Amino acid sequence: MKVKIERIHYASLRVDEFPSVYGQTLQICRRYNPDGLYLGKSWQELTSFEPDFQALTVYLRKNDKATQLNATDMERDVLINCIVKVVKGFEHVELPEIKLPYDTLTALLEKHRVKTIAADSRAAETERLQRLEKEISGSAGIQSALSSFGLLTMSTRLFEVNREYESLFADYILEKSEEPHIDGLRLRIACAKALVQFFDAVQYCAFAHEELDYTPLVNGLNQLNSYYIQQLKARATRLKNGKKTADEPPIPPMES
Repeated sequence: MKVKIERIHYASLRVDEFPSVYGQTLQICRRYNPDGLYLGKSWQELTSFEPDFQALTVYLRKNDKATQLNATDMERDVLINCIVKVVKGFEHVELPEIKLPYDTLTALLEKHRVKTIAADSRAAETERLQRLEKEISGSAGIQSALSSFGLLTMSTRLFEVNREYESLFADYILEKSEEPHIDGLRLRIACAKALVQFFDAVQYCAFAHEELDYTPLVNGLNQLNSYYIQQLKARATRLKNGKKTADEPPIPPMES
């Protein structure tokens, strides 16, 4: 019986997503007794990674500051973009009492290229916001202009969040430096190779042993792999459209 198993481009999975794919693959396979399907050797090779992935999962979950960092960075981006939009909204207002604060804030935003800050790297974003805060805190005129547009509270919160991010990041780096290192990328590469070999073995055995029914196993694996293929395609589309996909939470496991 000739069968085909859909293949995930494993390099597109993040290190914190791969353990879930691996674990779900093992779950599906165990329902159908791989040893009884002449898959013993490739199956043993695949399951040999289990202890390593259990350790990696603990390693990834031990520090939840990564999630906090993502949320804090997203709040920074929202506040930056909101400030830019509010100022631009007064672009065509000709009232004299609006012109001075508008010109003051427009000059500030252009000087610091504020529209581009949220799209910059996180480290660069932190530094650029620090420079922006320094200029605002040293200028009563800029603070008055922000107040005129109702943006003083928002800008204050922006710089508070930026300091929160810097502090969280420093703690995150310290904690990571004290943890035992687990090379998740190397583990993913080795296990991905074992997965490919296992799928190849399933396809070969299904052809060589027509007296056995490999269909339930193949269908289960294809359902799982197709789910992740679609999730990865959707993420690639979001990235192409300018979304910060690196800040997104991991792809959720497929519902069983």
